[in-house]
Amino acid sequence: MNPSPRTGLGGRYFLLLAAYIVSNAGTWIYRLTLPLLVLHLTGSALQTAALYALEYGPFLLLSLPGGVWADRFDRKRLLIAGDVLAGVIALALAILTSAGAAALPAIFVVAFLLACVEPVYHPAFQGLLPDIVEDRELDRANALMQSSDQILSMAGPVLAGGLVALFGYQAAIYIDAGSFAVSATILLFLRVGKRHLVAERAPKPSFRGDLAEAFRYIVRENRTLLAGSLLFTGTNFGIWLIQANLVYYLSTYLGLTAALVGVVFAAQGVGALAGALLAPVVIRRLGNGRTIVYSTTAAGALTALLTVFRDVVGISAVSAVVFALGSMNVVSWFTLRQRIVPPALMGRVVAATRMLAFSSIPLAALVAGALEDALHNMYLVILLGAALRFLVGLAGARTSLARGGLPATAATAR
Repeated sequence: MNPSPRTGLGGRYFLLLAAYIVSNAGTWIYRLTLPLLVLHLTGSALQTAALYALEYGPFLLLSLPGGVWADRFDRKRLLIAGDVLAGVIALALAILTSAGAAALPAIFVVAFLLACVEPVYHPAFQGLLPDIVEDRELDRANALMQSSDQILSMAGPVLAGGLVALFGYQAAIYIDAGSFAVSATILLFLRVGKRHLVAERAPKPSFRGDLAEAFRYIVRENRTLLAGSLLFTGTNFGIWLIQANLVYYLSTYLGLTAALVGVVFAAQGVGALAGALLAPVVIRRLGNGRTIVYSTTAAGALTALLTVFRDVVGISAVSAVVFALGSMNVVSWFTLRQRIVPPALMGRVVAATRMLAFSSIPLAALVAGALEDALHNMYLVILLGAALRFLVGLAGARTSLARGGLPATAATAR
């Protein structure tokens, strides 16, 4: 434990939050700038889409190794190393583009390498947060983090597009590299307790042994964690049955213009931000587990209303509420996981549960497209997604999540 008691979130948390926001802003800059640069060089929608697809490869390849590294090494140093590496890679591309040598293969390599940082950064970050924030403040800490994510998801593309429009691709990439350098510099001033170094002092088994220990903990020792992981896997499948075809539904079935489709997506972002800000209040009334279960069930029931409302106002209102509930879900899950998982396992558990939850998304997108092609009935597809989310919530209500129970090992987790 840290030598002195902590009250509130504290200056260390806001230092970490500042580094997180700056680093995420840099991520948004390259996520938009690189596809725009590819489109500028090739004029090919296929090449541009391929760049987006390439970013999912590192997630599949490095999520589990990233979790192992987050438990084996100093997490603060991993975050700094991630920012420095991202900055160096972005700087190399900036120099190439300034010299007029930004060939397409180089851009694809850079995009892949930059995407490799996030699967390592995320488990290290999630594992570090409980070391600098008091347990009872974790809900507020995660809520602010999630809020910053939602703000950046709305403002990030505008920022990146504005930089490209005002200063050009090269300058935007230089600024991107600089943002990672700023984040790394901020992290240098962050003081961290010794709790996250427990794993570093312990004997280190093999990589396979590390992963086996984490999966054994999830499956056998912590049924609350397993229930939450499976709930999010099912929830993501239900969400993406709808989200994957939402633009198609809004434009083709309802005849909304591109501007009105943008309004619906903006409403989702506003709702998600509101949900993140409200999450601490809800969590303190219901607890983490019940917040996850109730918000999942309510979101499933409300999602069905997308088939009832056909105007942009009604659809936007429903979308905002559903995404607010989803944001509460995420904050509750992050906080619960940080509270019940031992620090020495945190990185691997975060990586494994995240990979499990995300694994259903590409499958759901494919199923959604196949169902629409076969049935030509998006209303039915939406109802299927809503029903699945509702049923997953009901199933979660029969587990230790709803009872708020902690596993026996939770007593030693903190």
